Amino acid sequence: MLIEEMIKHPASWLLATGDECEVVLSSRVRLARNLEKHRFTHNAGGDELAAILDESHSAADQTKTFEDGFYFPMGSVPELNRQFLVERHLVSTEFLSSSSNRGLVVNKSQDVCLMINEEDHLRLQAYSSGFDLMGALSRVNKLDNELAPKLEFAFSERLGFLTACPTNLGTGLRASVLMHLPGLVHSKEIHKLLEHLRKIHHSIRGLYGEGTDIMGNFFQISNSATLGSQEEEILNNLGNVVTNLINLEQQARKTILQKARSLLEDKVWRAYGLLKYARRVDTKEALSLISAVRLGMGMGIIGDLTVRKLNELLIYVQPAHLQIASGNTMDQSERDHTRATYIRRKLSTPDNVQED
Repeated sequence: MLIEEMIKHPASWLLATGDECEVVLSSRVRLARNLEKHRFTHNAGGDELAAILDESHSAADQTKTFEDGFYFPMGSVPELNRQFLVERHLVSTEFLSSSSNRGLVVNKSQDVCLMINEEDHLRLQAYSSGFDLMGALSRVNKLDNELAPKLEFAFSERLGFLTACPTNLGTGLRASVLMHLPGLVHSKEIHKLLEHLRKIHHSIRGLYGEGTDIMGNFFQISNSATLGSQEEEILNNLGNVVTNLINLEQQARKTILQKARSLLEDKVWRAYGLLKYARRVDTKEALSLISAVRLGMGMGIIGDLTVRKLNELLIYVQPAHLQIASGNTMDQSERDHTRATYIRRKLSTPDNVQED
């Protein structure tokens, strides 16, 4: 019943309460940690991985952060539920490649989670709505401080926290923001900008992180390495990159509005019309249409929607969410029909009315 309970409540980072939430959907900070007395996951056998899982879950269960939270022993989680966890941004696709001796702990508000036995023994993650890296850092550091007295972390005075991948050595910190950049895509500037980001050691990924396609003009921007850098330095560098992208995106939108307003309005209203009246829509098309409507809302073309509603649509139109919410396993054709029905209902429901 854990998934059924979670699906009733959108994760707190979807609520559009943070700064710049029209361009930045969420901020995430992740810490990699390993246990001193155990080998890294790629060298550990089944018995050792099981011991790591038991020790880590026991420690997490004693924290304030995970009080009234959720625990998923991945070996017994059905495939559809695992995909749901990916769609909620709680686990990586890599985490699902092997479910043996892996576990996930999630707090009640679904903005802090702990992956056990992914690439590292522990991956601590915290999310904030909008552009709020320091808020996410505060939450993840709180969990780190709660776990440290219960678990001895592998640490070197010279290198910092020891991690399975050398790029994570030091703080073990990776930070990322999920951004909506349709203006830069339409202006053809995005590829040049992304290439520049790679040169200054930042990674660019799709909506669901590493190995996923970029759809709907949504991009995850993150730092690539941690060795030799302090936490605040990493976040400040990423924050400067994000601030620059926000400014460039807003300028691109103004230029489009000045030079091609009628074409932009036509694109936005066509997308809105399809979302409101279509009887079938697949995932990729839904994300593209939501992106166009989100752009129109941000530029004042559409005035009767909220960022929160569009954020929730992005997640709830995904295949696993649709099937779990309906209580039925569906083929693609059935999902496309159900997705269109859900979107029409969501767009016609006032924001102050809670859906069942």
